Amino acid sequence: MKYLLLIVLCGKVCTAVAQDTTQVPPPVKPVKISHAEPLYLDLVRDLGARKGEREWNVGTSFQRKASVSQWHPFIEYEFAPINRLGLEVEIPFQVQKPQFEDGRHSTVSVQSLKTSVQWTYAVIERWQTSLAVGYTNELELQRGISAECGFPFAVAAKRWGSHVHTLLYTAWGGEKQAGQSLRSTGYQVNLAVHYVVGKAFVGAEWYNDPTEHILRPQVRFALKKNLLVGLVSSISLTHKAPVSSFIRIIYEPKRRK
Repeated sequence: MKYLLLIVLCGKVCTAVAQDTTQVPPPVKPVKISHAEPLYLDLVRDLGARKGEREWNVGTSFQRKASVSQWHPFIEYEFAPINRLGLEVEIPFQVQKPQFEDGRHSTVSVQSLKTSVQWTYAVIERWQTSLAVGYTNELELQRGISAECGFPFAVAAKRWGSHVHTLLYTAWGGEKQAGQSLRSTGYQVNLAVHYVVGKAFVGAEWYNDPTEHILRPQVRFALKKNLLVGLVSSISLTHKAPVSSFIRIIYEPKRRK
């Protein structure tokens, strides 16, 4: 009887050991460096995005001209289907309201449909640097599809210690009007510098293309852990244009299990 109990006990111990050795270890998450993302010219998804991350953005710009007030609201959804790949869909609108009663009416229209893809091909933890490439396609929707624009782009971001973040975005644009051949719209350069504390930051973007130089001071603060608000002013450095305002609300849902 003692031998029988000993055999049963040894069998149970062996089974438990076998089960422990066959357990699959949890997957190791890829390295991701947290970079401050510009508020006006935002990225498709966080650099080094991890599978399952997603985010909703809504906001608008506002500018008052001589005879009309203009809003440009937008809604966008971005997500990461796999590690380091970001996808985004954005729908910008245009709202115009005359400042004087001269027979004109307020108008609301869908401006375009934007789709973007971004791939973070390098995350260099030692240098606190991330590098990415991507492409944005825009279908302009004026009485149907009136034009198609494309913007291949590259992004380089670096953290300088705990609080200072820099990010450089460069792109080259092309446009094809309905019934016409493709034409270049030139380069775009956007340099961003931010001072970050937690999820809040203050900073500025400097935007440059062949016809425009714009400075965009900005601030971001958190209402909740997953709900952020960003405020931006746009100041033209090349034209005598009125200062425009911009707001972005960022909501990041909980990750799906």
